Amino acid sequence: MRKRLIASILAVACIASFGGCSQKTTTSSSESANSESSSSSEGTTTASSSEEEARDLGGMEIVVGDWWSSDEESAPQNAKDEATQEYRKMIQEKYNFKIKQVAITDWGGMQELFTTSVMAGDPKASVFILAPNWVAQPIANNLVYDLATIKSLDFSQSKWNKMVTQLTTKGNSIYGMAAGKPEPKLGVFWNKRLFKEAGLDENLPYDLQKSGDWTWSKFEEICQKLTRDTNNDGKMDTYAMADFSVELFTGAVFSNNAEFISKDSSGKYSNGTKSPEFLEAMQWAVSLIQKGYEMPVPQDANWDWFISAFHDAKAAMIASEEYRVGTWKDMKDDFGFVLFPKGPKAKDYRTYFWDNIAVIPSCFDAETADKIAFAYNLYTNPTPGYEDEDSWKDSYYSSFRDERAVDETLALMYKDGIGTVNYLSMIPNISVGDIAYDVYALGSTPAEKIEAISGTWQAAIDEANK
Repeated sequence: MRKRLIASILAVACIASFGGCSQKTTTSSSESANSESSSSSEGTTTASSSEEEARDLGGMEIVVGDWWSSDEESAPQNAKDEATQEYRKMIQEKYNFKIKQVAITDWGGMQELFTTSVMAGDPKASVFILAPNWVAQPIANNLVYDLATIKSLDFSQSKWNKMVTQLTTKGNSIYGMAAGKPEPKLGVFWNKRLFKEAGLDENLPYDLQKSGDWTWSKFEEICQKLTRDTNNDGKMDTYAMADFSVELFTGAVFSNNAEFISKDSSGKYSNGTKSPEFLEAMQWAVSLIQKGYEMPVPQDANWDWFISAFHDAKAAMIASEEYRVGTWKDMKDDFGFVLFPKGPKAKDYRTYFWDNIAVIPSCFDAETADKIAFAYNLYTNPTPGYEDEDSWKDSYYSSFRDERAVDETLALMYKDGIGTVNYLSMIPNISVGDIAYDVYALGSTPAEKIEAISGTWQAAIDEANK
């Protein structure tokens, strides 16, 4: 609460108009922005090629700030990488600007760096990349530029991630953007060897997913067979599951056509935990723990114990997000990846999307913001020659042990109606953990915990709806 109060006070102190920054477009140098030519920023939503030809950004330097990119440009790993580098070199020469994406801090420091530097009128990047749960407070404090007012951006273009646009839209304003397809998220990884040893086909989850029969009930049948005492000493040697409580319960909730936070057609948020579908999902997930399918948390374990539990074949399945595929890179056993099984209230499989969001600080003046957006729009365009609809798959094939994870599971995540927006990230000061941690430990029933947090959640929702 103290941090939030400080942020609110500082926000009042920040200049309300878009002329508040020192018009900086590098990490800290005002000279490059001030040396911009006086070329017109009069663009249209979809600029013609002649308008693009005439535009000169005056040598401005643009920094896209994240928490992971190296200062040095990576050597191209394939033909597409080479083509991307050539394209980006071409646009910088043609329109007279420089752009680079670089880590300006670490993950833990990004929120503070964004807030303090923008409030001081000295933003450390022209475009900041923020995690989804970091954007709500800056939007509320007027620290993020309204992208809907920038003529150089056209969010009807197919390249823009519609989930991010939808998430960051308030009324007629749009505050965040991301190019490309949404990042695939939560599903279920499984150990193929442990499936075979339990008498199950190693590709059973793929086959069930493909036929539409990958359901909660079928999942439970499989859990029962995978939870095994292999040496008859009365102790389980392998468990069906090992999970992070947040991911297990999130998967269950969305798979049953429920959600933590709902948003109506007027843009108002409401508490989704009150729905029967939500309670049913939580109770089902808890039943998996109560029946002994979930591996107990080892004594004195780190919070991320479930990662090594799956990696080391102590558990046959884990509900997890796709990005953890890199964690299994050196895993001895082969693994597969499917969507979370569907609940009784869902007609089809469901997942949610959670993408990093690009924002422009609100303190840039309108002309500078338009130039930054123009350059970033070009920078994020699909690489010429690689606009193929399935080209997104290329970067995933090398991460997985089989092609079905990409061609079937990841592809299915993009089917209309499967992916949804998780609006929980747009409500500051509440999280899945408010419910998940205690319920996973069997300290409270789902109904008890939902009731216990209802007042706090409603207050946060009411604040977000102002």
